Amino acid sequence: MKVRHSLPIVPIKIVYTVQCTTIIFARHNTIFMKLLTFLSFVALLSFSCKNNDGKTKALLCDTTCNTDTYTFKGTGKHNAYVSISQKGCVADTLSWSSDKMESKQKMLMAALFDTTIRINKAALSCVVNDTSYAWVTFNDCVTGRGYLLQTFFSDESRIKKYTSALNSFDKKFVVDDSIRAYCDYSAIYAVNVNTGKKVALYYTKELKKIDFNNIHETIDSINFSRNRLFAVMSTNGNNEKLEKSVKL
Repeated sequence: MKVRHSLPIVPIKIVYTVQCTTIIFARHNTIFMKLLTFLSFVALLSFSCKNNDGKTKALLCDTTCNTDTYTFKGTGKHNAYVSISQKGCVADTLSWSSDKMESKQKMLMAALFDTTIRINKAALSCVVNDTSYAWVTFNDCVTGRGYLLQTFFSDESRIKKYTSALNSFDKKFVVDDSIRAYCDYSAIYAVNVNTGKKVALYYTKELKKIDFNNIHETIDSINFSRNRLFAVMSTNGNNEKLEKSVKL
């Protein structure tokens, strides 16, 4: 079984948010000191709560536990399909096959990505090319991280995986339906899922670090069409714009 890795998997970084803290003051004898203490308490508590606002990352999609199996079928005569089943509230098994294959192929999602991924139909899609391959596109509902899988309808169980996808389930990533986008430390790539043609939009300089679970710290937004690639980088707080004319 062959699995091609497009990028090293970056472990999930868990960020703990500091919650509002209860502050206890010593008792004073005078009314003035009591009043001053009370006002100080209110001011500090308000400051703590305000600092906490916006720290918690919003969920990309609903994380309600379900056991649904999501199946995508091709429209051609070979009855190609791809499905993802769930177990324990997370994506469990990827399956794919067609009439041209001798057997159904299966692979555990945890083995593919070395982590658990919470999926939802609102952030999951698939394009099935009945004669050769399928592109599975999804985001983790908890971290928001984007993923891509390209499965091939052959008995070799060949898969390409991308753990740094910029999927249009994220509202700041506008991507044409015929294109899939992903990034690495040098560029953002656009692939036409119908033809396989790929082009790159290179950064002005190679990046040393990307937190793929918080991708907007590096890439603020993109707008990819078959004729134009446009991106706004947010590295170091600068909104650097990148643009390229293409033919996809």
